[in-house]
This record gives sequence, structure tokens and C-alpha cells, in this order.
Amino acid sequence: MQASTETKKGVTERKKGHAGKIIAIILITILVIAIAWIGNYIYKLLNIDTFYSGVVVDGIFLEGMSKEAAIDVLRDKHQPTLDEVDIVLQLNDKKWVFDYTDIGASIDIEEVIDEAYRIGREGSIIDRLREIRETAETGKTFETTLTYNVDLLKDKIEEIAEDVYIAYEDATITFNPNSKTKFSFTEEKIGRAMLVDQTMADLREKVDAWDFSPYDIPTEELKPKYTLGEVKTWTSKIAEFSTKLSGSDERKYNIALSAKSFKGARIDPGEIFSFNETTGPRDASNGYKNAPVIKNGKVLVEEPGGGNCQTSSTLYGALVRADLEVIERYPHSWPSTYIEIGQDATVNYPNVDLKVKNNKDFAVFLDSYVSNGRIVVVVYGKAPEDYDKIEVVSSVLEEKPAPAETIIKDSSLYEGQTVVEYKSRPGYKVQTYRVYYKNGKEIKKVKEAFSNYPAITGKKRVGTKKRSKK
Repeated sequence: MQASTETKKGVTERKKGHAGKIIAIILITILVIAIAWIGNYIYKLLNIDTFYSGVVVDGIFLEGMSKEAAIDVLRDKHQPTLDEVDIVLQLNDKKWVFDYTDIGASIDIEEVIDEAYRIGREGSIIDRLREIRETAETGKTFETTLTYNVDLLKDKIEEIAEDVYIAYEDATITFNPNSKTKFSFTEEKIGRAMLVDQTMADLREKVDAWDFSPYDIPTEELKPKYTLGEVKTWTSKIAEFSTKLSGSDERKYNIALSAKSFKGARIDPGEIFSFNETTGPRDASNGYKNAPVIKNGKVLVEEPGGGNCQTSSTLYGALVRADLEVIERYPHSWPSTYIEIGQDATVNYPNVDLKVKNNKDFAVFLDSYVSNGRIVVVVYGKAPEDYDKIEVVSSVLEEKPAPAETIIKDSSLYEGQTVVEYKSRPGYKVQTYRVYYKNGKEIKKVKEAFSNYPAITGKKRVGTKKRSKK
């Protein structure tokens, strides 16, 4: 019986050992399967191409969406916001309209979606799984940003400014010296300019406030410098000066001809008037005749244009009395007979000139004519308020008597014959002054010009040739 009992016990123990092995195998199998499933789950989780749970952009849950789908959803959400941009500029009946593309308005949807999509996709596996779990539990929120640049409108605003611009026009005055009505006029016109800087500042403020109500373009009036009322004050006779004509008909003709060259001339503020430029060459090809002119500062010779210095001197006298600024003026070699000493102005094309600058804030006009044997120059402009008239006075500072002539013996002349090549002349130093009068009283005296007329030693040839005896 003992042997039988031991046998049963061994069988039982062997059965128990076999069952344990089976259980162990089953458990191992289950563990392997579980590990494989978990591994597969983690693999699939880490390799999905959609957003993880808890990812939110602009209030939209993106779980299960692809990047492209999320971008489309965000665009659909925000496009109406961009479409609200409707910038309308208006002036009278004209309008200019701009949309969001003109100010570069955009929402960084793609950038934010890229950032949100990186959730759970960066770092180690453990880091990724942790971020996926935390995002699912607490969420991750992202916000897009709207950007724009109103300054992108600057070029278009400046184009509008060109369209809006209206140039002002000064009133005009035309001098008609040969007409009974000497002056004619046109009225001024007000101009208009867009205030570009103010417009840009206002548009920035309006867009920042997301205010797209129509905007009235601000402008400013461009006022003319010269109004009709102003130019009508330029018609007063502010100076007149004349000199008596003398000499040959050819000389008088030349004086009248050169005077015509500036008849009706206008000298604008700041402009320099040149006698030589105005008359041009005074030679035979331009119609001038032979008449006496000073040659080499000593002798009179017949040349085309003789007499023109009386024209320039008369003009000089008028312009000085009109209180204009003399830029260039030269005296003759000796005092002229037709004008007071020190008040002449010689010219010789093209080197010796008379130049005067209009130093006033109004235009002046010149008229010239011959009347009653005199050459007359009249200056029109705005009547002065601080004085009534200007006179020019001469003061001789120094006088030298004419030196004795130089005698040249000439064997080609008979004894007793003489030829004066040129006369001896006295010398002078002269200072002229502008004298200003108001109500008949002298109120101011200023220096005008200094003139030096050097003494001239004449030259006379005396004959030495013997006459034959009869």
C-alpha cells in the first residue's frame, strides 16, 4: 500500500508542474501580445498626420484634422475679417478704393498651424508621449496675428495727390505802351494740394481702429503770390527822365532805334536788366548808322551805333530815379553834354554794359519814346509809400584844368598849318547821390555812383614844311 500511495503523489505533483508551465506560457504570451499591441499603438500614435487632442487655434479644436484641412478652416474663419478692409478716399464726386491687399494685410495662419502641428512631434519618444498626454489633459491654445502696413499706400496716395493737385495761377499784368489802355490784366486762380502727410497719419489711425468709413481727403488752398488787386498797383508812373537830342540825324536815328529795344520791357523782381542783352549788337547789320563815338578814350570817330550812350544814360537816369539797384555802370572818358556830370552811363557792345537789378517785390515796366526833341524813358511800377520822388544830384569832388596840348611837328604840313587830332580836356572826380523827398522835404540822401573823368592831354600837329617862294 505504501508504494501505491507514493505513486499517486508523484503523479499529482507532475500534473501541477505541467499546469504551471502552461499558465506561464499563457502569461508570457499575453504579455508579449500586450507589449506588441502597446508598441503598435505608440507607433501609430506617434506617426499620425493629424493634430493631437487638445490642440486649439483661434478657438477651433483641430484634433483629427490634417494641416491642409486646418489651414482651410482657419482661412474660412478669417477671410471675412480681411474682406472688411475697405479703404475709401473721396473728394467731391471722385473716389479711390483700396482693399486688404493694398496694405499688405495678412494673418499668419500657415505659421501658427506649423507651430501647433509640432505638438507631440519633437524630442524623444518619452518627451513626445508626455506632451501628447499633457495636451490632451490641459490643452494647448494658439492665436493667429493680423498684420498690415498702411505705409504701403504711400505711392498710391501720392498718385492721388497728383490727380487732386490744381496749380495756382498768379494774376497777370501786360504792358501795352502803344495802347491808350496801357495795362491789361487777368484774374488769379486759387490752386489746391492734397495734404499727403496728414492723409497717411489719418489712415493709419483709422485702420488701427478698424474704421473703414469713407475718408474725406484733406486739402489746402494754394494761394497765388500775385492777386489782381496787387498787380493793379503796379501801374503807377514811378520815374521819368529825359535828355535833349542833339547832333546829326544819324545820331538821333540811332538813339531812337536803340530806345525801341526796351520799349515795353518788363523787369520782374530779382531780375537783372542788361542794356546790351536787350538791344543786341548795335551795328550796321542791325540797322544802325554811322555817328560819332569816343574811340580809345580820346577821339571821336564815325562808327555804326553812335549816340547809343545817350540812350543808355537816359535809361540809367530813369532807373536810378525808380530806386532800382545798379549792378554795372561806367562813366564816359569825359563828361557828356546832354546830361549832368557824373550821371552818364556809357555802353559798348558786348563788353561795357549797363545792368540794373529789380530789387523790389513787384515788376517794373519800361516805356521809351522821342518827343519834342527829347528822348524820354518812363518807369511804371508800384508807387512807394515812404517817399514821393528821387532826384539825382552831382557833387564835383575834384577838378583838374585841361593840360596844354602836345605839339607834334609835322613836315607834311606847311608852316602855319595846324591839325588838332584831339582836344585837351579837364579832369573831374564826381560823386552822385540819390536824394529822397516826401511831401516836398528831403528825407534821405545816399551815395549813388563815383565817376572819374581823367584829364586828357590833347594832340596838335604843327606844320614845318616851307612854302615855295614865287
